[in-house]
Amino acid sequence: MKKFILILIGISIVLGGTIFILYKNNKEEKEEVVDIFKEEEKEEPAEELPKVEEKKEVSTVTVDIKGNVNNPGVYEVENGKRINDVINMAGGLTEDADTSNINLAKIVADEMTIVIYSKEEVLEKYKSEVCICDCPYITNDACITDESNEEKTSNLVNINTASIDELMTLPSLGEAKAKSIIEYRTKNGNFTSIDKIKEVSGIGEAIFEKIKDYITV
Repeated sequence: MKKFILILIGISIVLGGTIFILYKNNKEEKEEVVDIFKEEEKEEPAEELPKVEEKKEVSTVTVDIKGNVNNPGVYEVENGKRINDVINMAGGLTEDADTSNINLAKIVADEMTIVIYSKEEVLEKYKSEVCICDCPYITNDACITDESNEEKTSNLVNINTASIDELMTLPSLGEAKAKSIIEYRTKNGNFTSIDKIKEVSGIGEAIFEKIKDYITV
């Protein structure tokens, strides 16, 4: 009986050892398989594509430069350029050029007209007040402008076109005198200068002095 028990114990030990060895080997194989998959799952770093430089489009404008430059004409220039740049493109100023009325730093715009006057033309302007920057046949876009003066002029009452109500806004002018002004210009035509308003009945030197700064023709 004891012998039989010892045999069973021996068999149990052998089976236990065998099972332990098989379990251990099976576990190691599984771990190796997992490691293989892990290695396969590792992503390779993506290759960086070469950066493509963006080309900036340069817009242009077309301007017409006249007068006292060496090569007057129509020029296509980059947007953002200034009048002085256009003058240089046109070969520079002539010896007789006068830029005292020109804003050389002004940024050019499409279809701009630039006129460079001569010294004689500018001198003549101051002598006889002939048009130089804003003439009926051509406007010089390059000229220096006085915006405050333009605003002031636009607020003046035009005695050739004003209504009775507009005329009555002037100092010392009531409805009767406003009607007289309209009757006068209807009969005699438009006033050629503001001092002609003194020819209207009831408007003398005293009233003219009060309204002269507020009227235009």
